[in-house]
Amino acid sequence: MPVIMLVEDDPVLRDLISRQIKMLGCQSIVVSSGEEAVERVSVASMDMIFMDVGLPGIDGNHATLLIREIELRSHRPRVPIVALTAHSDKEGCMLAGMDDFLQKPALINDIKRMLDKWLQKNGSDQA
Repeated sequence: MPVIMLVEDDPVLRDLISRQIKMLGCQSIVVSSGEEAVERVSVASMDMIFMDVGLPGIDGNHATLLIREIELRSHRPRVPIVALTAHSDKEGCMLAGMDDFLQKPALINDIKRMLDKWLQKNGSDQA
């Protein structure tokens, strides 16, 4: 079962998206800050990350840069990171090292499309 980390500070969206991820057959790890995301990536492996861009403290772009540094230092495979945002620009997310972009609110079909696209590319079990 693919392991997907959801990084989202809004409790309503966190609950909704984590339920959608589970409905699509994946295990969901949920964190509410960029700091928690970086900490989790440094100790656990996952198949994909949905990253809110507008996080308090370390925002999603900065957290992505830190995750990419961890991957390089540890010689670990690159985990697909998909931006979740209502306002940010796609180009800024891609420059930070994200792989794809979803506009909020993301519908279950949008999440499924991303899971199918990125889990297949990485050779993980498809959702």
